[in-house]
Amino acid sequence: MSDDWKIGDDRRRRTTDQIRAFQEANEGGVAWDTLAPADFTYVFHPDRVLVDGDDVQAFEELVRQLGDRVLTGELRRDDVDLLDGEVVRYLLPERRDGQSVPEVLDLLEDNGLRRGAASPDHWVHVSPGGGGGSMCPAIEAQETGLTEPWPPVAPLEKAREVSVVVVDTGWHPPAATDPRTPWLKGVEGDDELNGPDLRPYAGHGTFIAGVVRCVATETKVYVEGFAIGGVGGGGILESDLVVQLQEALRHDPQVINLSAGCRTRLDLPSIPLRKFHNKHLKDRDCVLVAAAGNDSWAAPFWPAAFAWCVGVGSLDRDGRVSDFSNFGVSADVYALGRNLVNAFPDGTFECNETPDKGDVRVFSTGLARWSGTSFSAPVVAGLIAREISETGASARDARDAVLARATTDSDPTIGPHRELRQPYPGP
Repeated sequence: MSDDWKIGDDRRRRTTDQIRAFQEANEGGVAWDTLAPADFTYVFHPDRVLVDGDDVQAFEELVRQLGDRVLTGELRRDDVDLLDGEVVRYLLPERRDGQSVPEVLDLLEDNGLRRGAASPDHWVHVSPGGGGGSMCPAIEAQETGLTEPWPPVAPLEKAREVSVVVVDTGWHPPAATDPRTPWLKGVEGDDELNGPDLRPYAGHGTFIAGVVRCVATETKVYVEGFAIGGVGGGGILESDLVVQLQEALRHDPQVINLSAGCRTRLDLPSIPLRKFHNKHLKDRDCVLVAAAGNDSWAAPFWPAAFAWCVGVGSLDRDGRVSDFSNFGVSADVYALGRNLVNAFPDGTFECNETPDKGDVRVFSTGLARWSGTSFSAPVVAGLIAREISETGASARDARDAVLARATTDSDPTIGPHRELRQPYPGP
């Protein structure tokens, strides 16, 4: 008998473990679009709505017209300033008949609101998936007996320094002075406050910074943390993420790595991320590289699916697309993402997910082995930074050069940006 049923059951149990833990970490501020958590497509805040600044007047007027058909109280604007008013966040009071945010938006659109004018405030999670997929890297971090990183450190000669910001879960400061991880010397970032008992996603940003540094040694790397001290369970709301991205720009990066993303209602483009690009990235020589997600699916995964973002899927060592990797519109390119080895904090970690739930892993070598598109993304971010460092090219020209090499056999670390799988049929 085939074991496919068991693999599918483990996947559903794992997804349920993840989303329940995520809900607990965020004190109930988490909802999903299906009855069973294992079948979710997207995850969102149960009481928030984001509105494109160009559609605010139409949104508020329509809510007033519908009145008691929608809300039992007054619609309230949040006082957070998002992109100078380009996005407005609303807090919905109790809804008539217990309607969810997506149901309220369905009603507004049925009565004339432009589709895409408003959305739930989606949860963005480190290398997440959807549609019965996952909310995390392809596996939890594993111990390794190796003493060197893989891919290995690739030194550069006569290279100029390039600024890279890793927007992630935070930074483990001891790694910068640890003799076991010399390639991280000089890296800085927001301390993720690790202790001897490691939390879920601990070391995620540090591992990614290490991958960037191994591929592009002449980089000034800063890790901008969005889940410091384990807050948020490795996730952040779209509306808060754009604030972190704005803060990342203070370091004047030429490359930003974001090993995170989300599915959205009706697979519509993320409003805050689209507005962030238009306001801050469109005219800046800076490239955003993002993970394509670990859901084995072709549906749009944001921000990787945006044309202006470099979305990165995962390759195994034999050059095949990893079975966990998303593909299609979210993957402009594929890079090594299976069993990478890099810096990781020492400590004890208890696995949280099926089938390894309850297993205890002890990290004591300064390194770990990890898989997922989270770790493919910094390979590409590093290759773009390396191209800038070696040639003095602009960030965009460096991006184009790296993507062009992916269509040839000249660079074994990356692969074709066209994957021969069935395309996503659409929502």
